[in-house]
Amino acid sequence: MDAAPEHPLPLICIQSFFQPRLGETGCDRNKVYRSRVPAIRNKDVTLQLCKALKCCVSVSGALRNLELNGLVLRESDLTMLTKGWNKLATWVHLCLANCPLGDGGLEIICQGVKNSTTLKTVNFTGCNLTWQGADHMAKILKYQTTRRHEETWAESLRSRRPDLDCMAGLRRITLNCNTLIGDLGASALAESLSEDLWLREVQKLKMF
Repeated sequence: MDAAPEHPLPLICIQSFFQPRLGETGCDRNKVYRSRVPAIRNKDVTLQLCKALKCCVSVSGALRNLELNGLVLRESDLTMLTKGWNKLATWVHLCLANCPLGDGGLEIICQGVKNSTTLKTVNFTGCNLTWQGADHMAKILKYQTTRRHEETWAESLRSRRPDLDCMAGLRRITLNCNTLIGDLGASALAESLSEDLWLREVQKLKMF
């Protein structure tokens, strides 16, 4: 039997602050841009990174925070990355801030986290989301609401008082700098929150 790691890894954080340089035009701009693009922007590199992260989190017994900031993660990357997320027993925070996921990418993420029993907070700041992305998030909230109601009902049948603090489900969602969510997306999120009094009390929702 393999020994447990001597130094468990509670946090994985990878950040990229690269931004295309403004003010350059034509062929010169393209040449300069290509020469300055870091390797982390290459699709082959991001896929290998996500494969490595998948292997890492699948065997981790201590991971609590996963933070990927400013990475260009394609749908193939996200599909690879989300495999095995539901099996993580210590994970509480996911941050994909400034990763241009788009609505399709967020849908993949939502499917990966909806059955997590430990994840509490997610940060999708600046992820190029529209009302469709907000609708994906609202569907996950409704799904988790239904599961909490079922658990509460089961506890009441046993004459037990349900412990809301110990129930699975998201408690905080951050959606800063996704202005295309608009009124339609905000309405979908508001409707999902109104159906769960427990979630409404602890939720902090920021869209602008």
